[in-house]
Amino acid sequence: MHAMVFDRRILPALLACVLGVVEFTFATLNQHRCLAEERDSSAKSASGTTQPDSRHDMILLLPSGPVHLRAYVTDSEKSLSALRKEYLHKLRGMLDANHDGKISRQETAKHPLFTTGRRFSGNKFLESLRSEKSYTDDDLSQAVQRVAGQLMTFRQNNSLSAQDLSVFQVLDENNSGMIERVEMRTAAASLAKRDLDFDQCITFDEFLNQVDRNAANAVIDTAGSEPPDSVRTELLRDATEPTLALRLMRRYDVDRDGKLSANELGGVGERCVKLDRDGDKLIDARELTKLVDAEPDLTVSIDLAGRDGNALGLIGGQQAGDAKRMNSGVVSLSSGAMTLSIGYTHRDLLEEANRNALSAFNEIDADGNGYLDRDEIAEHQRFERYLFDAMDANGDSRVFADEMLSYVRTYTEPASTSCQVTLLDTGSGFFQILDQNTDGRISVRELRQAENNLIARCNDKHSINPSKLSKSFRINIQRGGVSLFGRVDRPEAETPTVVLQPPSGPIWFQRMDRNGDGDLIWDEFLGPRDIFHQLDHDRDGLVDAQEAAKFSK
Repeated sequence: MHAMVFDRRILPALLACVLGVVEFTFATLNQHRCLAEERDSSAKSASGTTQPDSRHDMILLLPSGPVHLRAYVTDSEKSLSALRKEYLHKLRGMLDANHDGKISRQETAKHPLFTTGRRFSGNKFLESLRSEKSYTDDDLSQAVQRVAGQLMTFRQNNSLSAQDLSVFQVLDENNSGMIERVEMRTAAASLAKRDLDFDQCITFDEFLNQVDRNAANAVIDTAGSEPPDSVRTELLRDATEPTLALRLMRRYDVDRDGKLSANELGGVGERCVKLDRDGDKLIDARELTKLVDAEPDLTVSIDLAGRDGNALGLIGGQQAGDAKRMNSGVVSLSSGAMTLSIGYTHRDLLEEANRNALSAFNEIDADGNGYLDRDEIAEHQRFERYLFDAMDANGDSRVFADEMLSYVRTYTEPASTSCQVTLLDTGSGFFQILDQNTDGRISVRELRQAENNLIARCNDKHSINPSKLSKSFRINIQRGGVSLFGRVDRPEAETPTVVLQPPSGPIWFQRMDRNGDGDLIWDEFLGPRDIFHQLDHDRDGLVDAQEAAKFSK
């Protein structure tokens, strides 16, 4: 018999292999179970999200023509209108303390939805003008809408259009105003230099360290005192807006004949045929009012209670053949004139409101004694006018943190019945060209593909002219929000959110993949180099989840 020589260097790999075999067995069984649950969930979602009252139509007014989008928005299979009705019913029952079927002014005296508007409660003259009539259902509905806004509100953020130029400036090394062929060849090296945190991925904000952020912020619409239900976007409009037909006519009627031709509408012939009721091959303002009933270009479903990419689903539409669902849960629609992506962001309103409230509390509580008194709120007009008395539940002239959080919780609740849609103008989309899986960062694999992706956008002169590229837009959908300490529904300067891919591959692979990009580079791999090369079947210097899974079988 020959003595067996044991090489201690391969111990980590052997242990990983044994662990992987065991985990693979359980993972396979779990995967089958998850797939079955996902199929059941998808079938259930498909039947529940297309209920008529969950439908919301919007029109994106692009220079090349309007794009009709339809979204079925639900929260745990309930429409927003149903949620709003349920909340109003609950509110009426809670306010009617004496159960006489009426809501008196006294019964609303301490409720946050009504106290936030009483900024001059100490003025006897103004109090004398206040009606003593009981609150009607319409009064309650208006009080909720003042705080939570309409069921769906629209916002526009132009900051990314300016910030996208910072990505172009990195690629345009010779400052010629064009990305030339030689610069495409060196693009990966230029981009890699922006990995400031050395995590082998480049996020959008890593392009901004030398950008004048004040200049970027200057393009944001920050009109201050509008109610949260105001429409503050020119490009994305509610399709039920009464003046939408006239707005479309003003924007697309080039020859000013009072009618729109197929060319003026972006060449959407099929849509024009359906809208053309009188058969004159032109669309007048009256026929445009039926646009909301036409077949949309893209239809999606959103479940506001969802936390992952499956919360956003692609249903169909006229251009559904050009639309695709990305790995990060984003729906992407491309045409010659524009690239549009639609994403969903989960939002925990209560956690967000509590965090903002505690931050404000700690800032105002100067002496750190755990409560706010009138001396501490003297320089905070918002507190001094009405919030302090409203939050002081026991009337001891002190507001403790639990009193503030209780008030904020009640004030925040109706916002769960609304949805916020934000249109992001991302300019020429240089970051999107490089970020192929739309997860909000450029990985090592995408760096290697950068040259080819840039070449695909070249013109006949083998260069990229930013002015010739199609426009890039992103629509982000999330639950609506409110705040007592500053508006949270206002568009802010922001960068694309990093959306980590769902964990895949064996457990040992997931733990080694520290940046979560779905690939292992040599620096992340904890075993010997020869084992890494054995795993790397395609010899691309990366070990993906599929290659790791083969090793674990």
